[in-house]
Amino acid sequence: MLGKDMKIEEQNAQYVQEFLDNEIVRLGELIEEYKANVKVMGEDFNMDNPNGGMYSGMELTEIHHEMEKQFLYSEEAARDIYFFKKLRNAPYFARVDFKGDNARKEKTIYIGLRTLQKHDTFEMLVCDWRAPIASLFYEDFEDKAFFKAPSGEIRGDLLLKRQFKFEKGKLKYYVDSDLKIDDDILRDVLSSSSSKHLKVIVNSIQREQNKVIRYTDNENLLVIGPAGSGKTSVGFHRLAYLLYQNRTELSSAEIIMFSNNDIFSSYVADIIPELGEMPINYSSFYNIFAAEIPTVQVRDYYSLAESIINGDSIRSKSAGVKLSRAFVDFLEADTDICEPEFSDITLYGDVIFSKEALLERFLSDTENSQKSRGERLAAYIQGVVDEYFINHREEIYLHIDADSEIDEDTAKLFRAKRRDVKQNATEMIKAAILVDPIAVYFRLLEKYAEEINCPELLNTKASLDKGYLEFEDALGVVYVKSVLGMSAVLSGVKHILIDEAQDLSYIQHKLILKMFPRARVTLLGDTNQAIISQLNTTSKEELAEIYNAKILTLNKSYRSTKEINSYALKLLPEEKRYEIFERSGEEVKEIGGNIDEFKNAVKEMAQNSPSTCIITRNLNEAIEVYNQLKAEIDGLRICDNKSFELSHNPIVMPLALTKGLEFDNVIVYSKDGAFRGEENKKYLYMASTRALHKLIVFAVN
Repeated sequence: MLGKDMKIEEQNAQYVQEFLDNEIVRLGELIEEYKANVKVMGEDFNMDNPNGGMYSGMELTEIHHEMEKQFLYSEEAARDIYFFKKLRNAPYFARVDFKGDNARKEKTIYIGLRTLQKHDTFEMLVCDWRAPIASLFYEDFEDKAFFKAPSGEIRGDLLLKRQFKFEKGKLKYYVDSDLKIDDDILRDVLSSSSSKHLKVIVNSIQREQNKVIRYTDNENLLVIGPAGSGKTSVGFHRLAYLLYQNRTELSSAEIIMFSNNDIFSSYVADIIPELGEMPINYSSFYNIFAAEIPTVQVRDYYSLAESIINGDSIRSKSAGVKLSRAFVDFLEADTDICEPEFSDITLYGDVIFSKEALLERFLSDTENSQKSRGERLAAYIQGVVDEYFINHREEIYLHIDADSEIDEDTAKLFRAKRRDVKQNATEMIKAAILVDPIAVYFRLLEKYAEEINCPELLNTKASLDKGYLEFEDALGVVYVKSVLGMSAVLSGVKHILIDEAQDLSYIQHKLILKMFPRARVTLLGDTNQAIISQLNTTSKEELAEIYNAKILTLNKSYRSTKEINSYALKLLPEEKRYEIFERSGEEVKEIGGNIDEFKNAVKEMAQNSPSTCIITRNLNEAIEVYNQLKAEIDGLRICDNKSFELSHNPIVMPLALTKGLEFDNVIVYSKDGAFRGEENKKYLYMASTRALHKLIVFAVN
């Protein structure tokens, strides 16, 4: 590294940091100006309008709108100040020098989390990592370099690719790389201790990850990659990229991220704001669909997962059928055979439209849902009633007032009577088609159980007597509601990110399509982690087919050390193994001992880093381990399916809750052979791949 170049880079860093300092001051002054403007508008309003009523409605609306604008500008400036203070510690992370084929001279572009540009001279100090030209940093070029600009493809020569390492605002070093992001910096990023959140990875995005982030050729995208390939981080960076590229068409408020639990949602909630965007919406799938059945309590995914992991063969078989494509197809085909019980529509003893005719017309409308059929039938009957009143006007007048001449009061009563008949008919039709989806579901379930000779399907029906629905039955009920047109349709959501997509069953994916008809979807999945075949979607081809999604694959695992990755790979069939990043660490330990020796191993590990997780086979074991260790491990916490966020302290968790999470150290608690044997390799694989730096598999005697 030449001293002259280092001095130039230090001077540039200082120049950009001075710009940030000036911007922070300028924005602070703007905030005070906005506040003063609001104060003046309020004072003027009180002076001009001391007793109220002096302004028209339109004038009041304009004043309110102007004050809201000032508040909005103030909030935006405050967010910029917060972000610029963070940027001051590391204003950019890369530089590329590029000379376009038709350009007279080369361009130097510094790349960071956000565009930094002078307001007066429009000098570009830092380019946003999502800008088209920034892709030069992430791509490798065998021949001419190029990037895709709005005006078309720009080709030229990439003269320099440089990476920077800042530490507390000081430029620590830089590395020049001809082909790819330098492994030294990548190792540096990966070896740092984990925190509560996944890392923002803009300074270490690899070529295959960059392709996923910037992919726009198809509406829906399925990203398949092994544990540690950066799927989740890449998924969030993709959202930030889409927000950047589609400012007028997509906002953070129109995006939702689905996970299977609230813990993971809180774990990743800060990534989008760290990338300079407003927060998106987060939800577990459970929260969305459970709200569709407000009359009963709904058991969650983990209650079912625990049952299957613990060896409940009857429920395992039942759930496998209820969440299958065949059962979904059956519900789709047979739900609409529910025949409502209509009543005759009558007036003064005469039948205007018989219940038989109503049912015949209702059943003939085979192209629409139950709800839509009812609405269409009600609209038709409104017309029938109008026509009847027109054709029988004189008779109806006589019924209204037989002894008097027709006058204005009689006409009013005529119109009121017609309105009442139409309203009563509409209410009757609504009531008739308002079926109980729970009753419909179990009636169909009984029919299906008989068809396939599987009485085990009906075992969970007993839960209703206790006031709750099991997870697999609740999904079926919501699906019945959707077919009947009774479930929510959330058209305001324009993009969905689904993490651990393989964990959602076929019926869950179909419900997402029904409930979010306008949304494009990014799915992140790893079929190696589809460890519960009865609940999970185990085929990437099936996932892609459901959403008509393009498949992009991440082939390399970066998260864990070479030793941990090598250990995990041996647990997979050879055809499912993947590449690993060469970052050396401690050897994986497989040891055994009594509970006291286990406690000592946990103590030693927790002293090394508070980011330590003890993974058990199930929740009962997690409670047992927690009770044995809580007096001896300072700050130890337990995490169950009711937890909303992770602790910064050492933690005990059942296996099913650890999906997507990472910890510096992991110790797998294996009691009574819980993780031994061929059939348990899939569980041990998932537990092992949660560890970044240190892994112990401890068989407790």
